[in-house]
Amino acid sequence: MRRSLTIKFVDFWPTFNSFENKFVDALRARHDVEVLPSDSDTVPDVLFYSRCGVRRNHLKYDCLKVYFTAENDFPDFNECDYAISFYDMDCGGRNLRYPLYMLYEVDQFMNPPFMSDEQALGRGFCSVVMRNVSNCDPLRLNIIDAVEAYKSLAYGGPYRNNVGGPVENKLRFISGYKFHLALENSLVDGYVTEKLLEPLAASTVPIYWGSDIAKKDFNPDAFINVGDYDSIENCVKDIRRIDSDPEAYLKMLRAPNSKNCSPADFDGRLEEFLDGIASGMIRRRTCYGEMGVYQKRNRVVLPLWDKRYARGMIRLMSKVFK
Repeated sequence: MRRSLTIKFVDFWPTFNSFENKFVDALRARHDVEVLPSDSDTVPDVLFYSRCGVRRNHLKYDCLKVYFTAENDFPDFNECDYAISFYDMDCGGRNLRYPLYMLYEVDQFMNPPFMSDEQALGRGFCSVVMRNVSNCDPLRLNIIDAVEAYKSLAYGGPYRNNVGGPVENKLRFISGYKFHLALENSLVDGYVTEKLLEPLAASTVPIYWGSDIAKKDFNPDAFINVGDYDSIENCVKDIRRIDSDPEAYLKMLRAPNSKNCSPADFDGRLEEFLDGIASGMIRRRTCYGEMGVYQKRNRVVLPLWDKRYARGMIRLMSKVFK
């Protein structure tokens, strides 16, 4: 049954467009939707929130809440009624796996620019674009060092930059190299980000490390999966083989990017999931019992944690009383 409802987006990243996005499109396919400005005082029928808000604006709303995460954190169902995350689990109908890369260059991923054999083989060896090194799995850096021991890498991000500064157009930079190191910051089931999609969209062969579900999302014949090898050293040996064998490289480069799943499949599941929420409008969390105590505590503690001096005090206390 088609219904009218108001929605609002808070605590999303600064470049997120609250009025034009996949979530709005999915809801409007079956319902009449009004998007409220994020800075308005009106309480919406459905609040979408993420994890980027310094002030945790979602805490002041008492309404049906849908959490979207672009990171590897597990949704807190004490705080949200429903979640859209990386995790491939139902959680009693409360969670949908809808990866962050669905908000990226999906159209270009399905139709990457054509590159002749001569152009593809005449490019530099391998690129890396990375920022996070202080809060990532050390294996990520070990993989980079092992590949660089074979041949020099082009660093286009803040980390080890050697191309004259961070690149402005990431896809254009990646397309200038035969391979691209597409390494997640951690190994978590279901956690596959835009890192794998981007080199495929740029007609480049990814060297990927992350969740094995990537082989379900994308065609495993189109990328090198570090997790398929019993050691990083054996993976690098295969990279050397493919790099030095034009036929093997071009076969991998020309393989279809998608085999078992398409963006339309993900978007269809998103439409079904949000339609179920909008049609039922069932709140799945309660303000009573221990869950209610948890929510009250978070309304006090989380805003404090976002203040730099408070984080410093908490960390100091944790060391003192360790």
